[in-house]
Amino acid sequence: MEEGRGHSVIVLQVWVFTAAAIFVGFLLIRKLRARIPNRLPPGPTPWPVVGNLLLLGRLPHVSFAKLAERYGPFMSMRLGSIDVLIVSSAKYAEEVLKTNDRVWTSRPRLSQNELLLYGSSNISSSPYGHRWRYARKIFTLELLTSKRLADFQESRRMIVLRALNAMLDECAGGRAVRVDLVIRKMLMTIVIKMLMNKGSLSARVEAFKDSDDFQQTIRDMFELLGVFNVGDYIAWLDRFDLQGYKRRMRIAAQKIDEFLQGIIDDHLERHKLRKQIGDKEEDYVQDLVDVMLTRPRDVDGQSLTIEEMKGIMEDVIFGGTDTSADTIEWALSELIRNPRVLHKALEELDSKVGRERLVEESDVPNLPYLQDVVKETFRLHPVGPLMIPHESTEASTIGGYEIPAKSRVFVNVYAIHRDPGRWEKPLDFYPERFLKQDKDLSGNDFDLLPFGSGRRMCPGKNLGLLSVQSILAVLLQACEWRLPGEQRIEDLDMSERPGLTMARKTSLEAVAVRRLGKQVIDNSGN
Repeated sequence: MEEGRGHSVIVLQVWVFTAAAIFVGFLLIRKLRARIPNRLPPGPTPWPVVGNLLLLGRLPHVSFAKLAERYGPFMSMRLGSIDVLIVSSAKYAEEVLKTNDRVWTSRPRLSQNELLLYGSSNISSSPYGHRWRYARKIFTLELLTSKRLADFQESRRMIVLRALNAMLDECAGGRAVRVDLVIRKMLMTIVIKMLMNKGSLSARVEAFKDSDDFQQTIRDMFELLGVFNVGDYIAWLDRFDLQGYKRRMRIAAQKIDEFLQGIIDDHLERHKLRKQIGDKEEDYVQDLVDVMLTRPRDVDGQSLTIEEMKGIMEDVIFGGTDTSADTIEWALSELIRNPRVLHKALEELDSKVGRERLVEESDVPNLPYLQDVVKETFRLHPVGPLMIPHESTEASTIGGYEIPAKSRVFVNVYAIHRDPGRWEKPLDFYPERFLKQDKDLSGNDFDLLPFGSGRRMCPGKNLGLLSVQSILAVLLQACEWRLPGEQRIEDLDMSERPGLTMARKTSLEAVAVRRLGKQVIDNSGN
């Protein structure tokens, strides 16, 4: 008894001593910071060891936005042993992403990039350099060109029609569907078609693609890609994996790798068979994996590695499915909550397209109000509320502050999109605001950055924007959307869950009722 009590006293003394040491260290840091001229912008005083990590809540972009209200739109924080900069205004975003774009093109090394993205072998997280430029050139000039998107237009239309009919049949008895699952499955089928135009996946890979486990794996990866792993900021804690993130990353990475390797193996086998029978490459429409496998070598005689191919495939899958699905789900949620806006969008569809045929991708340029609905969704619910961190390759000057090389910056798109100095009634869903101040989505308007800007701008912007606008148009024109049971629109949960993207915390469940005749939809497939 006495021995146990003595042990407890010792443990208590250790904790008291540790707490006292941290507190004294905190006071000393504050004193030193007051005496030494700081070349970095203002920010909260860090604690010893942990820095300002304890200030990050469940949603870091929200935490950063609240801190910016106190310390300003350009502030510095210390996360563990790493100094980071937080940009929360269009002015400073332009300085980083345009004026000093060349300096801020690289990426820091993070656990999720190493474990989930093949050691940063993909385009979005790869460090700046020759390999990144080579891979991005392939992505933008060969994989997702306007011609290649046009080649798969008919395939996309048929996939959307099949999914639409299946959803309407499921809702025929007034049953609600999980909208996110419908849209994700639709988009995943489109992306897989573009990745693998001909041939079939192995039975195991095919079964995984259609499973709930696959959808959950994709969602887990998006959550893990957006976490702040303490080991990335306090190096000596990395081995302990205190938050369990790295263990989850390894599990998700193994599942997605088996899937991607299966697609590549299938292509390699098909290429081998074509050579044996003498088929020519021009006799069929190449899919994205075909392009990567047959791409000429770069100036150094190198071709894409298997890891780089898988990384690019991840970019296509992630950018073409989850981000687009989240945006469409948010748009439908906002339209259900705002009947006036929904009515105006339907009026436009009826006047420009009518009800005798289903809207097509080619109609979208003639639907300006629908485009404004999408812009307003991007503004209020940005695809990436916190941009993937940029790292500087050399010293630079931002806002009059001298920023050393190897610094990290987070651009808080969430805060920029809700800046009351830039947007009137920023928390309202009001597409008409773009009639007064039209905004470009190509990274030239720094108060609306759904796809980023500069060299690191999302290379899949065209596919993402095309998918969101065209699928949303189909879902609005073909269906009348109702909440299930006695649920009222004012009770619709609009909160978000943590992760790389801004996704709804609770999935939207709704009943889709036919708005167009069955024959109109069926004839659209002929």
